[in-house]
Amino acid sequence: MLKYKKPIRGRIEFAEYKETGVPCYNNYPMIEALPEIMDAFEAAKKIKVFKEFNPEELKLSSSKRKHCVEQLLTYLIPLNKHLEVEAKFSIFIRRGYLSRNITNNDHTRRMRNAILSLKRPEIAELERQENDVPLPTSSALGIIGISGAGKSTGITRILDIYPQVIIHEKYEEKQLVWVKIDCPVTGTIKQLCLSFIKEIGELMGGIDYNEYKDYKTDELINVMSALALEHHLGVLVIDEIQYLHEHASGGAAIMLNFFNTLINTIGVPIVLIGTPKARRLFTKEFRNIKRLTAQGSVEWDRLMETDNDWKTLISHLWKQQWTLKKAELTPEIEHALYYESQGIPDLVVKIFKESQKRVIGTSELLTASVIHSVAQDQFRILQPPLDALRSGDKKEMEKYLDIFMSYDPATLITPEEKRMYEETYEINLEEALYEQEQDNQLQEIINWLMDAGFSAEVARSSTNKTKLADLNQWKRAAYQAALNYKPEEEELVVERTTKSSAKDSNIKKSQRKYKPNSLFPVLSMKEKEKNATLYELIRRAGYIQNVKSSLGL
Repeated sequence: MLKYKKPIRGRIEFAEYKETGVPCYNNYPMIEALPEIMDAFEAAKKIKVFKEFNPEELKLSSSKRKHCVEQLLTYLIPLNKHLEVEAKFSIFIRRGYLSRNITNNDHTRRMRNAILSLKRPEIAELERQENDVPLPTSSALGIIGISGAGKSTGITRILDIYPQVIIHEKYEEKQLVWVKIDCPVTGTIKQLCLSFIKEIGELMGGIDYNEYKDYKTDELINVMSALALEHHLGVLVIDEIQYLHEHASGGAAIMLNFFNTLINTIGVPIVLIGTPKARRLFTKEFRNIKRLTAQGSVEWDRLMETDNDWKTLISHLWKQQWTLKKAELTPEIEHALYYESQGIPDLVVKIFKESQKRVIGTSELLTASVIHSVAQDQFRILQPPLDALRSGDKKEMEKYLDIFMSYDPATLITPEEKRMYEETYEINLEEALYEQEQDNQLQEIINWLMDAGFSAEVARSSTNKTKLADLNQWKRAAYQAALNYKPEEEELVVERTTKSSAKDSNIKKSQRKYKPNSLFPVLSMKEKEKNATLYELIRRAGYIQNVKSSLGL
């Protein structure tokens, strides 16, 4: 019998193979051993974390009832977003196993080809063509949501529906169904890989984490990929993806290669979870991973006061009152809770909890005024971002991207509208939106160079010549090109000379390099003349001269 070390998070189960009811899943043991596919009602029962209120607890002393109130922190009331994510997750974890069947040679060929792809991709491609190697069927799911919306807690509850490890005695295999890791605050791919290796070591054993600390990033990616294959990993969940910095990770290319390897080569589905700060990663760097959008992405925003989910959340919460006088949920109280929380689920639970603790042992009655008072007193540090949300001012709200979803055009267009646009105008809307984004970035860099003092002609030419996928790298390349720009007709940058030397000698035709410390007087002029461009001020100062006038033409 296969032995197993107890995992630190999920549970272990021995495989029990069940009919899935989906023909294409038949005879795939690693799919048939998963829990049964659920409808929304069944999923809600599995996800929820709360119990019916026990009236007997009202007989406890005020000090003990305050302890009872703390139970609210662990409550999870299933909302539509939880059910949406569960449905997507259920599909893509199963589809990820379609190219990995342990009952036939497909799995062996798939493993061999995937490992070969890491070392000799050109040979692996030839082998796929010659030997009919199954292509990966994995995809990815991006979840972008504000802090406090419940995305991390929700995905954890969804993972708990599945055993973490399934032991297949019949096939002498262990199936690692899921692994969840947090993106390190350092924001590097290397540290992310090390976190994964450490997690696998603790779960499956036989891995010395310290052995890999000195490995290079590309070597770690290969190790990580091999481990995922060896242990039949079903899905990798990476939380706090906003910490993954382009600069610290070596740029967008490294990150893109990392996720491409996991999804397209190894065939492991991934879930990427982050706050709105991670939006750039989803909308730009990862757009070339075709399978990233196979299940779509989930936008997990705060609740609106008119949403059914808001009504559901408040109605369930309100039943959990440990005060001796049971307050009715009036429109005034409901609005007070919304005003003070702005529809952030985690915050409304905490305000409700602290409001009860304030009146237990005193008035024993919840009121709107108590809710306002508690929110202003105990959550004062949160008032600036909450005030920004209340104002509706986009500029103010964008200062707090952890709790504000700044929507781009692609997320505002429904699938029906997308089809209508494409049929009416015969365009690929996704490509059009991406081209629009590229045009916006192009103009952004042109304006940035002009603000730095370059002419419109130089800025436009330098930007067009240096187009790169990464915005920051594109800026650096465009700036360098602008410094080295060689005008063909109108202007020539020359060494600055005095008037007397200009009369007595020929002007040297040479490209003047920008020297920051020689332009301090010009920068002072810029402060005084707000409407003048830096380029105009430099020209006036004599650093840029007209070729024709300099030559006396």
